[in-house]
Amino acid sequence: MLLLMAGYYGYRLFALTPWYDELYTYYFFISRGPVYAAIHWPVPNNHVGYSVLSAFLDYLGNPYIGLRGVSYLCALANMALLFQIGRYYLSKGLSLTAVVLYVSMNLVNQLAVQGRGYTLGVTCYLTAFLCLIRICGEGKCAKRYYMIFALSLVLGLYTLTSDVYWVLPVCFTGGIYLLYRGILEAKESGKALKKCSAIIKLYRLIKASIIAAIITIILYSIIWLAIGSNLLVKEETSGFFGMGHLEQILKAPVKALTTGMEYMLATPYIQSVEREGFMGRLSDWFSGLFNMYYDGLGILIAIIVLSGILCLAITIIKGMHDKKRESILFPLFLFIGILCLPLFLIIQCALPFYRVFKYGGVLLALVIVFLIQQISDRIMTEKEEKQKKITGAITSVFLLLTVFFAVYRFGFKGYLDQYGMREYYIQDALAHSDLKEAENLCVTDCTQQYLMKFLYDTACENTQIEGTDLLLLDKKMTDPEYKELEWEFYHYYDSIPWEYVNSSMEQIYENEDFVLYIKK
Repeated sequence: MLLLMAGYYGYRLFALTPWYDELYTYYFFISRGPVYAAIHWPVPNNHVGYSVLSAFLDYLGNPYIGLRGVSYLCALANMALLFQIGRYYLSKGLSLTAVVLYVSMNLVNQLAVQGRGYTLGVTCYLTAFLCLIRICGEGKCAKRYYMIFALSLVLGLYTLTSDVYWVLPVCFTGGIYLLYRGILEAKESGKALKKCSAIIKLYRLIKASIIAAIITIILYSIIWLAIGSNLLVKEETSGFFGMGHLEQILKAPVKALTTGMEYMLATPYIQSVEREGFMGRLSDWFSGLFNMYYDGLGILIAIIVLSGILCLAITIIKGMHDKKRESILFPLFLFIGILCLPLFLIIQCALPFYRVFKYGGVLLALVIVFLIQQISDRIMTEKEEKQKKITGAITSVFLLLTVFFAVYRFGFKGYLDQYGMREYYIQDALAHSDLKEAENLCVTDCTQQYLMKFLYDTACENTQIEGTDLLLLDKKMTDPEYKELEWEFYHYYDSIPWEYVNSSMEQIYENEDFVLYIKK
């Protein structure tokens, strides 16, 4: 299956035209190198950690690999990591079922190889939980697992500040579980609580989390210094106008830091909304999120999630009553992960973009297979041989149904469609031009500007049409009646020098959205 998805993701990596957010990321960050990407955050569009890693891959010389290579590798790694997590607590068949369910989700598929940080964030999430499994296991735990755990949190937050939605639940899970084990261990052994192995692990986990937080703050402080310095040296009234960036930082580092921090916080990635009527909007938001996982199945997913919460709670309580230590980590991870999401949104009073919660696909897939496992456990017979046969049969049936479900979705749900048709038509039009031979170029909107850089490594900031050898116009620009504001446009009908276009240029190609002219 991994090889099959490697081929499918590889096709999408090269075949799908990048959409605006990807192009913006490549143009302003990835293509400018890892150092530039690490210290620039002019808008929330820069997934810093992702841009830095991708900038290294961009040195290979292929823009598609530079833009999407990290996501491609992470998408495949996520399958392996999810399967490995399942193998700790589920049968091999159910572990594979979880992977199939996960990759067949619409939100997961759409973001899998995009040149953005969402797939990398899921990799960090799965890695952190795998380390937590090892840390919370019986016996001693190697220090490297605490280090990898901390690095996963750092990279996750450095890539997406909104990854805090999974960082906190993972830390809560480890803390609550180890505290429970420590209390149980103290009661059974008569040791002082602080001398119990679980509590020692808890101290180390807290230490790793604190170190991760400090490193993350340091990394963002570098960005804040760079942003603040850039703003101060360009502002005439700041007292640092015209000064060099390094000189300004050395002279007033606190001022640069606070200015950058204020700017970053003033343009948050996740916007708050009015509290009045929030709960009603939250219900609609969750309905939309569930439909983003499996479109058209939002109500069914809601029922599954609610059933999962109840079943997980019963399993955790039963496990604590029976003192089954290892049996509650997995359901506790799922339970806290699910409940923390609405709790955080209610506290924050925010309705973020759905793509922030690609990691929720992990929770949903694991909750589904957890419920399947519970169903199979309930219908077991007392005879061991029959029990194994029934378990195997149930697992096989669900796996087969899941595979058919995935095949249906990949075949009929537009999983091979382009991300954005406008970007696709720009690429199509540029392919009919001789752009590399043109001496004078201009751009009429920012999307074609970014695509020129991505496809042809041609940086063009000229918007002056007179004298250009090549002109690409959106058809809306050619309509004198079109007056709607388009934020991508640098030109509208009234700003285009039609006398020059009609006398000095000829139309050589036209598609659904664009008209291409060259100089006569």
